[in-house]
Amino acid sequence: MKTSLILFLAFLFVETPTIDKDKNRWKPYYTDLAPAKTADSWFLPFKSIDRKKIANIKIISIFGDHRDSYYKGHIHTAIDINPSISKTKLIEVYAMANGVVCSIHLGENQKTVVVKHRLKNGTIMFTSYKHLSEVYVSNGQTVNQDTKLARLFTKEESKKYGGDYHHLHLEIRKKFDDYGCASWLTMNKTQLDDRFYNPQAFLRTYLK
Repeated sequence: MKTSLILFLAFLFVETPTIDKDKNRWKPYYTDLAPAKTADSWFLPFKSIDRKKIANIKIISIFGDHRDSYYKGHIHTAIDINPSISKTKLIEVYAMANGVVCSIHLGENQKTVVVKHRLKNGTIMFTSYKHLSEVYVSNGQTVNQDTKLARLFTKEESKKYGGDYHHLHLEIRKKFDDYGCASWLTMNKTQLDDRFYNPQAFLRTYLK
């Protein structure tokens, strides 16, 4: 009885994390640099015969779904994808356009690389790549569509973490003022629309 009461009281007084409360914890992983070149051409993040063809990716989970992972009720800020057809067991992840690596954060099954881009009209935006087994780039590194950022987990490696992590969680971001924590602390549509583009819509517009 006493143990149950202690657990109940602890639950009452544990403060639920929010983006504003948590973001400064992730700021040290961010490098504030301007991209050297504009992102004037966009590509899928996997090698294929045609990296401009959306049919060459398989969408496992869509943008905007409500989730119970991390924090119950958070909204999925990405699409989860894999190549439609993979000829190799180890799937490599490539930058989608010219940019600069601005953040490498988290670890284990949530390892994430974020690339900062500048569009032709001067707009700054970001692509974020999560669930990476091995990372091959460093903060401040200039990248283009031929830069190998990382590789994904294999299905066998994913089992170590008790979940399905052998896919790419791909975010297309309007801004990165949360330094990454909005990925798991976005709880409503207002927060979602404030920081994230729908990746499917973005790909349809920019893969030309």
